[in-house]
Amino acid sequence: MSSNVDFAVVPDNVKGVNPNHPCHQPMRILDADAGLIERTREKIAIVGYATSTRDMAPFDDPTYDVAGLNQIYRFLPREDVHMDIHINWDSENVEGTDHRGWLRDCGIPVLMTQHYDDIPTSVAYPVDAVIQIGTDYLTSSVAFYIAWAIHQGYKEIALYGIDLVVGPEYQFQKACAEFWLGIAHERGIIVHIPPNCALLKHTHRYGYQKEPNTGMIGLGELAGRAADLRKQRDQLLAKLYAIDGAIAENRDREQWPDPVKRLAWLHERHEETKALLGNVDGAAQESEFWHELLTLRLRSAVPRLVQG
Repeated sequence: MSSNVDFAVVPDNVKGVNPNHPCHQPMRILDADAGLIERTREKIAIVGYATSTRDMAPFDDPTYDVAGLNQIYRFLPREDVHMDIHINWDSENVEGTDHRGWLRDCGIPVLMTQHYDDIPTSVAYPVDAVIQIGTDYLTSSVAFYIAWAIHQGYKEIALYGIDLVVGPEYQFQKACAEFWLGIAHERGIIVHIPPNCALLKHTHRYGYQKEPNTGMIGLGELAGRAADLRKQRDQLLAKLYAIDGAIAENRDREQWPDPVKRLAWLHERHEETKALLGNVDGAAQESEFWHELLTLRLRSAVPRLVQG
């Protein structure tokens, strides 16, 4: 399949991408099934949803191709290539939007798991060729995009609107994206990361610098306190279960010297333990909350912390 791609009209329910943006430059699909797209510029800006740096992308710089993903087209003024690498790309989209319609009519190459006849500019992602560049380690759309940009031969790769610091993004995706940025760096590709982006940042150089003073309790101290409170919580919970068992057993046995008095005593211990458990559980949750919040802030790697 070979075609000269022009921009189509953006559906009325979609705001964002301007099909007539002065810096848009059509990219030609050479072979949709083989994943071949002609590259005519040396630089690419991959843009995600994070508002911290998204609007810093070089939309008005004609030396850059702008690459969007999923439904980010609702927020970007320009895109030259798009990606939706999900098998379930036609479900779980923003209510009231026509994702299929946008992909069908956008007129730019759309990297997907395969070429779809009803999406004329869809292009099968060249996964086998990309794996040969590094390894079969692709845990997010961002990683797929960086790897594809390397495969395409871009000389410069810039990332905007991408932090990967929350939940599964941090646990499974951030390391993979940074791995592919490392592959790019090793190949001599210039990588641009905004100063307030969380990628390729650390709070301090391990071994050479101490953990930065954040003006708050330290991460290690918070983690230790949370662990101690969790231990206390588990012990109190076990005690509460034991008291509950004793109460149930006392009701079934009449051989105690004074079963009524013993049952009242057990109920008192039950209420005391339950109240203490509530206090410890609340303190544990508070410690865990502040630990997570501080960790999240440090993951963003505020530049002054790195320099301190």
